[in-house]
Amino acid sequence: MGRTKARYPLRYQPTGPADPSVAAGWQEGLSIYEKALSKTSLPSQHTNVHSDLIIAEAVYLHFKSVANQIRFILARNALLSGSLSRTERQAKIEAIKAVVADEIQNAKRLFVLTREDPRIGFEASNHYYYLPLDLVEKAINCEYILNTWLPRYSGG
Repeated sequence: MGRTKARYPLRYQPTGPADPSVAAGWQEGLSIYEKALSKTSLPSQHTNVHSDLIIAEAVYLHFKSVANQIRFILARNALLSGSLSRTERQAKIEAIKAVVADEIQNAKRLFVLTREDPRIGFEASNHYYYLPLDLVEKAINCEYILNTWLPRYSGG
């Protein structure tokens, strides 16, 4: 496997939910939904649109996290390869910092959404996918990456 990997390096082009443009497009849709929420006139309409908006935001955060995870893995693998110039190495470190900081914010926001709407994260065959405490753990793990793991490779 090691020799095959060396001869055929990963040149991953994200598609589907891993493509960052999916999250970007979903974010545009959230703006439209927020405008629709402000235009509701009946309390029942407002409740329904608000409920749908919460679910749509959770989906957006999921798509964004998928794309972030791909970016993190690619940057981490490049950083660990030992074959980067100083400039390339610093660029990968900065990319990791940005992705991890974004994931902390995503986890915090998704935590709020899971507390607001218990449907988020529920999937019948797996029971729960997003438990609020799992999101707390994710944020703690991201802090570990920023404060403990990454400094070992960045020299600071």
